[in-house]
Amino acid sequence: MFRYLVFVWNDADAAARAQAQTVLEGPEQPIGTWRTVSRGAGFEVRCVGEWSSGNAARHLAGGRGVVMGVLFKPDGAGISRPAPSAFDDLESRSIAASDGRRLLERYWGRYVAVLFEPGSGRVCVLRDPSAGLPCYTMRLGALEVYCASVTDVLPMCGRRLKTDWAYVAACLSLVREHSRRTGLEGVSQLVGGECARHHGGALLRVCQWDPLEIGAAAPIEEPEAAEMLRRCTEDVVRAWGSCYPSVLVSLSGGLDSSIILTALAGGLAPRVECFHYYPPHTDLDERRFAYLAAKSVGLGLIERIRPLGVDLRPLHTLIPSAEPTNYLFYLEHSRREAMLAAERGAAALFIGYGGDQLFYQERAEWAPAELLRRRGLSPKVLRALLDAARVDDLSVWRVLGVTVREVLGAERWSPLREGGRERPLLAPETLRQALDAAACLHPLAHRHAEASSAKRWHAHQVLAPFDAYDPFAAPGDADRIAPLVAQPLIEVCLRIAPAIHTAGGWGRALARRAFHDALPAPIRNRRDKGGIEAHARMTVERNRPLLRELLIEGELVRAGLLRRAPLERALGGGAEIKTQSGELLEYASMEAWLQCWRRQGSS
Repeated sequence: MFRYLVFVWNDADAAARAQAQTVLEGPEQPIGTWRTVSRGAGFEVRCVGEWSSGNAARHLAGGRGVVMGVLFKPDGAGISRPAPSAFDDLESRSIAASDGRRLLERYWGRYVAVLFEPGSGRVCVLRDPSAGLPCYTMRLGALEVYCASVTDVLPMCGRRLKTDWAYVAACLSLVREHSRRTGLEGVSQLVGGECARHHGGALLRVCQWDPLEIGAAAPIEEPEAAEMLRRCTEDVVRAWGSCYPSVLVSLSGGLDSSIILTALAGGLAPRVECFHYYPPHTDLDERRFAYLAAKSVGLGLIERIRPLGVDLRPLHTLIPSAEPTNYLFYLEHSRREAMLAAERGAAALFIGYGGDQLFYQERAEWAPAELLRRRGLSPKVLRALLDAARVDDLSVWRVLGVTVREVLGAERWSPLREGGRERPLLAPETLRQALDAAACLHPLAHRHAEASSAKRWHAHQVLAPFDAYDPFAAPGDADRIAPLVAQPLIEVCLRIAPAIHTAGGWGRALARRAFHDALPAPIRNRRDKGGIEAHARMTVERNRPLLRELLIEGELVRAGLLRRAPLERALGGGAEIKTQSGELLEYASMEAWLQCWRRQGSS
C-alpha cells in the first residue's frame, strides 16, 4: 500500500530546525522500506509502496518538490497518458510558482504534491481535486506533518488522541460533507483541490479548485453534452486501465459498471475480465444483467456465489484511522475479491463507484428552478418540472412548490436542512451537536450564496471521495480503482445543467444517452437495482447477537448520541427492523471505529 510522510517546518527558526532534526532522526521514525524522495530547507518527504506503472514520486527539477501518486497528462489530441517520471526545469518552475495551480489545470490523477520555492522558502502541500489519496495533517511541536495514514505518525505523537464528538454527531445525522474535520481532535485533512502554504512560520490553507465555480462557468449544452460526457468517461477509464497489465471489472448489473466495461473494451485496454457475485436467492439475483454487459463486449462472466448477509465479526479487528469508512462495503468485497484477483492474475479491480453522484441519479426536484434562473421562462422549464417529478417520484405540484420557493430565494439546499431526517434512533442532542458543528461542512460551503440548490447538491455529491485504502487489505492485494472519480469527468459533469442530466424523467439520463449504442437495452433502461434493503436486513439478522454486544453498551449510547430503549427494540427483531437495518449498520461501523480508538487508549 502506497503511503507517504511530509514534514514541514520554518527553517529560519533555529528551534524549529533543531526539533525537525530530532524528529527526523529519532527512533520513532518508520524505517525499512521507507525512502526519502525529496528534501529541502524546511521540508522532507518520505514514501513507501511505490511501483513504476502507478504510484510513484515524480520529481520537480531544481529541488522544487515532488508529486506523489498517480498522474496523467492529456496530449494534444485530448488523450490522457501517464505523466513523465520527472518534470523539466520550465514546467517545474511553473508548477511551484503557481502553488500547484498548473497541476490542476494541465494534469489530473490521484496525488498529493509537495512544492518548494527556493527563492522565498515557501512550501506548499496540495491534494488533487478527486481527493483520491488521503491527506491528513497534525501538528507535532514546530512541525506540521502530512500523511496518508495516522498510524504512521502515532509513534511520534507523544499524546493520546481524543475523539471529536461533534464530527461523530454530524456523521450520524448525515450533515457532514467532505470537510477539513476528522474524527480526531487535532487531526485535520486537506479537502480535494486544497493547498496548504507554509511561509515564514505561517500557514494559510486555500482551496485552489472550486466545484461551484467550475459548475457556473461555460455551461455545456446539448447536443455537445452527450458527446463530451462519453469522450471524457472513455478517456479517464482508459487512462486508468493503461496503468495495469490486467484488470478485473466488477459488474454489478447496473449502469455505471457497464459503462466502465464498455469504455475499457473499446480502447487499447489491458487484459480485461469481468466478474459478478450473486446471492443464493432468486429475488436478489442480478446475474442476467451482468451477463448482458459482458456479452455486449465479447467477454465471458466469472460468476461466484456470495453468502446471504455479511459477517461483521472483523469489525473487532480494525486498525486505527482518522475517520471511519464504509466498513460494510469492504467486509463484503475485500477478501473475496482480492482472492479472485490473485486467482486470475489481475493487478487491479475496477468498480462503478461515483456514477450515481456524477451523472445525477436523484434529487431532480431542484433542476427546474436552476433552469429557470439560468434561461428564463420557457417550455423547457415545464418539461423539466415533469421530468423532475418522474425522477424523484413526486407530484408536479410538489416540484412546482420547490421551484417557486427557490426562485423567490426562500429556500437553498444545505445538508443542515436535512439533518437527522428519518433517524429515529438518534437522541435529540445528537442533531443539536451536529447542527452546531459548522466545521463539518466543506470550507467552500458558505461561498457562492447565489448558487442554486441543484448545483449545491451536485457539488456535495461529487465531493465525496472514494476511500482508496481498504481497511481489511493484505500485502499484495490488487488495487481497487473507481475510475469514474476523476477530475476531468467531475468538471464536465458539473458544467452540465441538472435538467440535461435528468431529461426525459430518468436519473443519469445523459449518461444513458451518451452510451446508448454501447449498452444493452435492459441495462440502459434500468432505473435502479434491487435487493439493497433486503441485503442489509439479512446482514442484521445474521449478526444480531454481535450488534447487540457492539451497540447496546457501546460508546454511542454511553455518549448519549443513540437512544438505548428504541435501539434495544430495533435489535430485538420484529417489524421495526425492516426500516432500520441500514441505519443500524451505519451505527455499527461508527461504534467499531470508536472502540478501536478506545483500545488504543484514546478518549
